[in-house]
Amino acid sequence: MKKILFYIFSVITLFSCGSSKKVIYTPELQQIQTVYVEKETKNVVTDHEMNLLSLLKQGCRNFNTSPIASDSTWEGRLQVRLQELCASPIFNRSQLGLVVYDITAGKYLFSVNGDHRMRPASCQKLVTAISALSLLGANYSFIPQIDEAGEGWCWDDDITSEMPYLATRKWRMKDVLTPMMKDSDNRLAESLFWQLSKIGGGKFGDLKSVVPNIEKVLQRAGIPKGSGYRIADGSGLSLYNYITPNMLNALLVYAWVEQGIRTHLIPTLPIGGVDGTLKNRFHDTKAYNNIFAKTGTVTGVSSLSGYANGGNGHVLSFCIINQGLERGGIARHFQDLVCKAITEQ
Repeated sequence: MKKILFYIFSVITLFSCGSSKKVIYTPELQQIQTVYVEKETKNVVTDHEMNLLSLLKQGCRNFNTSPIASDSTWEGRLQVRLQELCASPIFNRSQLGLVVYDITAGKYLFSVNGDHRMRPASCQKLVTAISALSLLGANYSFIPQIDEAGEGWCWDDDITSEMPYLATRKWRMKDVLTPMMKDSDNRLAESLFWQLSKIGGGKFGDLKSVVPNIEKVLQRAGIPKGSGYRIADGSGLSLYNYITPNMLNALLVYAWVEQGIRTHLIPTLPIGGVDGTLKNRFHDTKAYNNIFAKTGTVTGVSSLSGYANGGNGHVLSFCIINQGLERGGIARHFQDLVCKAITEQ
């Protein structure tokens, strides 16, 4: 058994060296190692572990680092299906961050590269919306004001131009959130983002005044200051935004637990196959009307993060970030298959 353990982690090390990346022993990897060590005394290796070893020998970089479940359970079947999806050849030359979390049970179901820093694209709007609801409240009113450009902006995402941005009347935040999230309205997101600079007497439009306030919310969600994220704007248009799938998932869990946030956030999220940027996805699948999530698209990045009515009857949160795929349609197809898997019984 010791030889098997040594070989498994030697393959991980060799694989990382071959891709010029240092092995990072994340909490999930450490948990897998603990599971292996515990099984050493029983002198058994499960099919799941042998499958992992096989994937590593093939050079697959994406593998499940969540606690291992029996294949006879819904959780185990889900892990097998997601493992198959993550073994796709499309990831030989692109990056994937994927986290699926069971909010009802309070545990991770699946995690691939959960601690990798990635660009969230318009899923950055989740950071903005959750921070604003946490710090300002749904009844906060303001006159939309934005700058016309941001640092490192990339204009692939849709820009809504029908909204009266320069109107003198005040908007309530809960009225702004619906078009901002369902239609991925970047200007409304930026306008709301800069409102956060006023908290604590900061200067409007000063990024250095915004970031500390958002960091307060991140810390409430269990994300330590200085843990690798970078906040460059409120819409996700900037390629200088960075966050990990685990961090984004932590924010989603925090928003769900806080009823004052959940009540006003969930109705604003696009519903799979029904409205917003998810209107044309998930038809004729179990994911239809069971996915409530924010989409994101900028050059080289496609993301999807939100909530699902899980096939096990639980509320799930999830984060999917694809980077480096040549066509966004490939990423969206992969995301659709993941959503189908987590909503099927």
